[in-house]
Amino acid sequence: MHYLDLMTQANLLDHHVWTNPDTWNSALEYTAKKKSSKKGGSVWIFAAVCCIGVIALILGIVYLMTNKKKNQGQ
Repeated sequence: MHYLDLMTQANLLDHHVWTNPDTWNSALEYTAKKKSSKKGGSVWIFAAVCCIGVIALILGIVYLMTNKKKNQGQ
């Protein structure tokens, strides 16, 4: 919304609602919840990358161990 639109509709706002502390508390809680949900997504991405790295490491160790056994047999 543009500043001019906001100023032309400022008289339509109910000032009693904006002075009520419950309005501000609910707005702050909503903002905090919205911010915390964004942070949670990055944690899951980091966890997924770590899991993929651990799986790749395990597969690499298994591959090297099987090659080592094949070379010892020759």
